[in-house]
Amino acid sequence: MTAPPFKQRPFTPIIAILLAMAGFVLYWKKVIGEEFGYWTLLFLAIVGLAGIIIGVRYFNRNKFKDMLNKKSSSLGETIYRAILETSPDSFSLTDLTGRFIFCNQQTAIMHGYDTPDELIGISAFNLFPLKEIVRAAKYMQVTRQGGMIKNVEFVLLKKDGSQFRAELSASLIKNDMGIPIAFMAIVRDITERKWVDEQIRESESRYRIVADNTFDWEFWQAPTDRFIYTSPSCKRITGYDAIEFINNSELFIDIVHPDDQPKFRAHRTEMNQDKKPGDIEFRILRADSQERWISHICQPVFDGNGAFIGTRGSNRDITERKHAEDGLQVANEQLRLQLAEIEDLHIILQEQALHDPLTGLYNRRYMEDALKKELARAVREGYEISIALLDMDNLKIFNDSYGHAIGDKALALLSDQLKELTRIDDITCRYG
Repeated sequence: MTAPPFKQRPFTPIIAILLAMAGFVLYWKKVIGEEFGYWTLLFLAIVGLAGIIIGVRYFNRNKFKDMLNKKSSSLGETIYRAILETSPDSFSLTDLTGRFIFCNQQTAIMHGYDTPDELIGISAFNLFPLKEIVRAAKYMQVTRQGGMIKNVEFVLLKKDGSQFRAELSASLIKNDMGIPIAFMAIVRDITERKWVDEQIRESESRYRIVADNTFDWEFWQAPTDRFIYTSPSCKRITGYDAIEFINNSELFIDIVHPDDQPKFRAHRTEMNQDKKPGDIEFRILRADSQERWISHICQPVFDGNGAFIGTRGSNRDITERKHAEDGLQVANEQLRLQLAEIEDLHIILQEQALHDPLTGLYNRRYMEDALKKELARAVREGYEISIALLDMDNLKIFNDSYGHAIGDKALALLSDQLKELTRIDDITCRYG
């Protein structure tokens, strides 16, 4: 490919003017046949001088442009090489058969070579394990037909035969006539990224295995209350499948017992405002209309930047425990009533053990015990005591005449009179 004529021959304008002047002279000599006059010679001199000035200026301008182009090209090449050599990715050029034409230092490092020169001339297929060569050839053909491939994962080889995971993007390079001349490839080592991804997947798998097999109903809700995850135990507890809760975020609150919905809604509002762990017990209505008790525990979840990303919770069926608690409460109430009855009976028995049931006076047994204590205290303290023994005359005749019921009333009236007539510290007993 040739450069423009003026760029190759900077004195072309001067030569053109001189040739024009020579042609004019020949024409004047042969056609007109006259000698040049003063003004003609002056005109030719001015034209020649102007041609020289134009030619020199043109030459200097192109020289300055060439100098700028060379400096720009040198700077661009420096930047280009700096980018290639400091890139963490492998950059390479291969011919259409796959042999390396150029590669950066990272390509050598990635494959375990000392310098890029060791790779020049060898086939890129040598850097693929046998099981990947057919795939690599297929994608080379795809690149040649489509012009580009992006982020295709391969297993590649190092010089020592060890393998690593990589992501490859490639494009087809064509010349000015549109004819393919080479492939350009960018390769990124994704071994560490893959390891992290696998660790995350394993962690998620372990978590899902635990969550899926837990007896309680585990769940995770987004900030919008949409279910991100719900364990299969929801089917056993509610009668609804996990997919039903995921598809309908309102199903959870819909199955809460109507009488418990106000306190459950208040709990959710408090949780959304305070972003603190909380718990509540409420009833639900299963798909088969059975009433079940639920113990609900939940806590907010935040990402590494402290942003709220949802609510993690657990629901446990505590119906049997609630029934047991209700039964225990009933039993406790029954026991309390029985204890009260026993206490009353104890008071009655104690009363009966010390008092005469007919008259309400202390009985003979109490009198004997009290008499011993009072005599002992009188002797100890040196004071006297008095004992009065009263008898109701003709009680037998009264009983025989009017009956024992009337006789008992007579005894009760006498006892009441004695209680009124004696002091509070006196002891009044029925002896007979």
